[in-house]
Amino acid sequence: MPKERPHVPKGLPLTAVLLIILGVAAYFLIQATATPEQLAQNVLLSALPFILIFVAIILLFATLIIFTSVRLSDRIAQRPHFIIEALAMAGIVLGILGIFQPWVFALYSVSFVVLLISTLFFILWSHVQPKRTVLHEE
Repeated sequence: MPKERPHVPKGLPLTAVLLIILGVAAYFLIQATATPEQLAQNVLLSALPFILIFVAIILLFATLIIFTSVRLSDRIAQRPHFIIEALAMAGIVLGILGIFQPWVFALYSVSFVVLLISTLFFILWSHVQPKRTVLHEE
């Protein structure tokens, strides 16, 4: 019997959508009912919509990781997998070098975006397993 691939859990994206809706609703509710003095004194009240939406973004990224891993694991040859992984690491290194260079300020913001995207892609790609080579015994 062939081995079944694991499925993406449906609870993660559903929970993320629910948290986004709650975060947006909480933002409008807090803005409509709380005074500026209450918001200044109660930081948690001000941060609640941000926290809800941030957790939703993390859950959506986890869903993307699981989906990509399920779809691509054991389907990519080792050499292309290594090349893509090396490109992601090179992007991380270039982003770090661009952030710490003191000459061109415009390069700083571009380097931050390169570092962010490369890091997120590396996290995603590190969950994809390359095809295993099968050695036949004689």
